[in-house]
Formats: sequence, structure tokens, C-alpha cells
Amino acid sequence: MRFRDRAEAGRRLAMLLRPYREEALQVFGLGGSGVRVGYEVARTLEAPLDIWVAQQVEAPAQPGLEVGAVSEGEGFFLDVDGVRAAAAPASELTRWMDGHAGEVALRAQRLRGIHSRWVPTGVTAVLVVDGIAAGDLRIHAALRGLRRQVPKRLLLAAPVGVAGELERLRVEADEVLCVQFSWELGSVAQAYEAFAPVQSSEVRQLLARARQWAPPPGEGVPEQGGGWM
Repeated sequence: MRFRDRAEAGRRLAMLLRPYREEALQVFGLGGSGVRVGYEVARTLEAPLDIWVAQQVEAPAQPGLEVGAVSEGEGFFLDVDGVRAAAAPASELTRWMDGHAGEVALRAQRLRGIHSRWVPTGVTAVLVVDGIAAGDLRIHAALRGLRRQVPKRLLLAAPVGVAGELERLRVEADEVLCVQFSWELGSVAQAYEAFAPVQSSEVRQLLARARQWAPPPGEGVPEQGGGWM
């Protein structure tokens, strides 16, 4: 079964998350694609929505060799095989990862604009992705970054995922929820009929619309609205 697009996938995923509707939830979309899926989840559950940014990191001077990933909230993940294959010493890799962490923070700031990052302390944080294929190290780093914000519980939610990778991610999350499991998935795009990149302008628009039903602390509900998607 394939999803028509990320919006449909988000609506299907929202149905899976309905049992958590009575909890204090905060939804975080991993990157722009995660925000597009997470928007549907947050709207259904009437929960706050924010973006969570993470980035895979290649070894210095070794294009294509992934050594780990970094995310907001000081989330770091090192891939053992990648580190072993890297020519750079561990101290250089650490500095290299720190540099990429700075890039992630700047990208997140540009996407949020004047708004502060939601902090999920004491509530159930839900990290939403558009799919989980093998080798996506960003998800590990993102979960670790969210874990450092001390949520009450940490959930990972995806419309589709590779069974083996889902099992590995259970170490990072308190619970992993997935609409459709797959034993083999070369790329997440294979699960969608339409899989266009999500532009930064659309991400900002979705986050702004989500603030209509869940404004950040200290902000009132905007008087003017553009309607929900």
C-alpha cells in the first residue's frame, strides 16, 4: 500500500495516535517532511507543533561515509562502523560534529523565525517522521536531543518503516508507532505516490497555522486566521 502524499500519511498516523489524545502532548516534525506529516497529527490531537532539525554527518574529506548525526538539543549519535572506517581521529570527528551542530541550530532558527522552540519538559513528546528507512541516523540523534529536554515520555511515530530499523530505534524511544511495516524499503519515497520536497516557506506556513490552535506560552490566539489545511 502506498500513501497518496504526506498529508494523507499524516491523517492515517493521527488515527493511530488518537489513544494518546487525553495526554499532554507536543508534536515535533523531523525536518520539513516531518512537519508536513506532523501537522495532520497535531491538528487532529489539538497539540502544539514544532520542527525538530537534525542532520547526518559525513566524515571529513570522505564524501559518502556517514559517521553519525547531530540534532537540536545537543543530540549526538555516532555510527560505530562509520567511525571505524573514518581516517580522521576521534578528536577531529568530535570537533567536526560540533561544527555541524551549529549549522543545525542556525537552520532551526531560520525556520522558526521569531518564535522560541517548544520545550517538552514534563509532557509526552512525539517525534514524527515521514518514514523510517535503514541508515537514517538523523532519527537517532533527534530522539537523543529530545530526550535531553526531559519529556515525560518520548514517542516516535511514522507512517511507514523498515522492521529492523524500528527495532533499533526502540532503544531511543519509549514507544515506536508505525502505520505500515515493511521488511524491505530502499527509500521512504517508495511508500508515496507524491513525494516532492517540502519547501521552507511551506514549513513556516504550517507552523504558523498550528499556532492558531496551540499558541506558544505567553502568546494569545491570533485574531486573524488563514484557515487550516
